[in-house]
Amino acid sequence: MSHSIPTNWDKEVDVIVLGTGGAALTAAIAAAENDADVLVLEKTHQIGGTTAFSGGIPWIPLNHYMKEQGFEDNREAAIQYIKRLALGRADEKMIETFVDKGHEIIRFLHDHTPVKFKTPEKYPEYYAHMDEALKKGTRSLDPMPFNMNEIGEWGNLLRQNPIFPPLTLEEGGAIGGIDFQVVAERMQNNVVTMGRALIASLFKACLDRGVETLIETAGKDLIIGENEEIIGLKAETKDGQTLYFRARKGVILASGGFEWNKQLVKAFLKAEFTHPVTPPGNEGDALMMAMKAGAALENMSEAWWYPAMVDPTFEYEDNVMAQLGGGRMGPNSIVVNKYGRRFVHEGTTYNDMPRAFFNYDPVKVDFPNKGPNWMIFDQQLKDRELIITMTPGDPAPEWVDQADSLRELAIKIGVDPDGLEDEVRKWNEYCEQQKDKDFHRGTIQFEALTTGGGSPANNLGKIEKGPFYALPIYLGALGTNGGPKINEDGQVVNFQGEPIKGLYAAGNASGNPLGPIYPSAGGTIGPAMVFGFLAGQHAAKQ
Repeated sequence: MSHSIPTNWDKEVDVIVLGTGGAALTAAIAAAENDADVLVLEKTHQIGGTTAFSGGIPWIPLNHYMKEQGFEDNREAAIQYIKRLALGRADEKMIETFVDKGHEIIRFLHDHTPVKFKTPEKYPEYYAHMDEALKKGTRSLDPMPFNMNEIGEWGNLLRQNPIFPPLTLEEGGAIGGIDFQVVAERMQNNVVTMGRALIASLFKACLDRGVETLIETAGKDLIIGENEEIIGLKAETKDGQTLYFRARKGVILASGGFEWNKQLVKAFLKAEFTHPVTPPGNEGDALMMAMKAGAALENMSEAWWYPAMVDPTFEYEDNVMAQLGGGRMGPNSIVVNKYGRRFVHEGTTYNDMPRAFFNYDPVKVDFPNKGPNWMIFDQQLKDRELIITMTPGDPAPEWVDQADSLRELAIKIGVDPDGLEDEVRKWNEYCEQQKDKDFHRGTIQFEALTTGGGSPANNLGKIEKGPFYALPIYLGALGTNGGPKINEDGQVVNFQGEPIKGLYAAGNASGNPLGPIYPSAGGTIGPAMVFGFLAGQHAAKQ
């Protein structure tokens, strides 16, 4: 952070926003709506950040779309559900602010911007099997398709996930089959869905309000004024030019987490994960600026964990792309560690399942589940499901380990063969008994999310038909969710709990206001948009 105030500013505005993801653009809309002159800075050559790369689904209790679909929700139920999942690791005031303000912000966006959603039918909450959870419907919101022609040339700069077709959550296979005619028509007409639709519609709202966006311009250092308030930002363009931007009312950090910064990952996270499931560029710029400014930190050991699988031939932006591979929840597969032993309910949510990777054995003085772990499956699963990019009916690619026996397979992948053979024998006995006595497969909602929840019929099946296959599962993350601590207005606070005047944060650039939880689909984007909006609104009113 610089105490040296520039003699000349390259540009002066009311509010500067770092990033172009869901938190950033929602903040920019809120600030502009409150008559602020807003400048958005994007570090990369594309807009949309991690949000554009994602499903684009915010999780928002009490939203009006639920009511229109006939689903009931209430304030106390939502608060108790979040508190139950947080296990005491989230501030109650922040939870209440999220629940009370979130639905109002979604209503505002619906009424005053092109941002529109739908409640996805037959898509329940991830923890619907729990007593505290919503039993009917969902609080997740599916972005409606959006025509990118409405944002002109900016559409060419909108980041995309190469895996997602232009289908909504409901249309894309989560509920039923893919309609390829719809896919073709949308591609021809430049219509996008999911994260791209959310970002494009938010960006259109920014354009409508005169918000200026500069790409390939990275925030480097906050500038502090004579009264110890944040008054601006030092930035750097792709070609190395240094720029100084004056912020009369505030700087909002919303430029993502630090999952691509190996040094920060090693310093803060409870485990050093190897496979970010996000686009490159989230390197902790906002975190480092906030730390220099004296920000308190929270939730720093946590991330949006993800059991990542890899097709080593599939690249995105010069990196092998980590993906959710499929197959771990259904019959004919288990996940084992290097000892050949199961160590987790394989069908738990993608945020929960990898937490078992952190277990420590004080007798062996070892982290037995430190990745990679292995998904072991047989030909029955291979013939039935898409696993990463491996399609049913096609020969297994060279990068998939396979063998005619489990022992041979274990030796090939470096897993204890006695342990694996014994574990598969036990698993097959559980399948005959239709009861997983060790980890209770077939009992929770997420492992058969859209088909009535887990059951022995849905989730238990023997591993018995060769050849047998193994795929590594790595510790991955959808992003980090620790960072500068914020208050209910999105202001960054110091270690005394006092706001740092002129400094705000939201999304993965802040500590998650709901703690280390992922309540259901959209558990990252919901809080990001809500506190992004509150930050933009508060900054504009200074």
